[in-house]
Amino acid sequence: MLLWTYQLLFFGSPLLLAALAHGFCIRYDWFSSLKKPMDFGLSLRGKRVFGDNKTWRGLLVHVIFCVLGATAQGWLQKQGVIPPGLAFFDYARHGPVVGFFLGMGMTIGELPNSFLKRQLDIPPGHRRRGAGGLFFFFLDQVDLVLGIWLFFFFVVKPPALLVIWSLALTVALHLAVSSVGYVLKMRKTIS
Repeated sequence: MLLWTYQLLFFGSPLLLAALAHGFCIRYDWFSSLKKPMDFGLSLRGKRVFGDNKTWRGLLVHVIFCVLGATAQGWLQKQGVIPPGLAFFDYARHGPVVGFFLGMGMTIGELPNSFLKRQLDIPPGHRRRGAGGLFFFFLDQVDLVLGIWLFFFFVVKPPALLVIWSLALTVALHLAVSSVGYVLKMRKTIS
C-alpha cells in the first residue's frame, strides 16, 4: 500500500498544479472570457444541465496545467530524479498525453455529479441532508478520480484495490486541499 500511495501521489501531482491554477483564475477572475458554461446555458426538464460553475475556462486550465505538470514529471524522469518504480508510465515519452488525460478526466469526471445535483435542485456548493447528503459528499470528493480512471482504464488496467485505495487517498487529500482553498478564499465551501 505504501508504494501505491507514493505512485498515486506522483501520478496525481499535476492535478494539484491544475487545481491551484484554477483557484487563482477563480479568485482573480483571470481568463474571464473563457468563463462560459460548458452546457451552453442549456436546460433539461427546466433545469440547467451542469450549471454556471462548470466552465470552458476550468476545462482548459485543468488540461493545460496537467500537461505542464506531467511534462515536468517527464523531464524529472529523464534526469534520473524519479526513483524506478514510482511512475506508472514513461513520462519522458508520454508526459503530455498523460497530462491531457488527467486534465480531461479531472473535468469530465465532475460533470455527472453536477448534472445529478442540478436535476435534483441542489444548488452548486450545497448538499442534501441525510443519506443523499453523504452520497454527494463522497461523490464530490472522488468524482474527478472516477473520471481519470475512466480515461486511463484502457491504458493502465489498474487492479480494483488500487482504484479503491486511490478513492480513499483522494478523499483525504481533497478535503485538505479544499480546506486550504477555502481559507485562501479560492473556494466558497470546504467540500
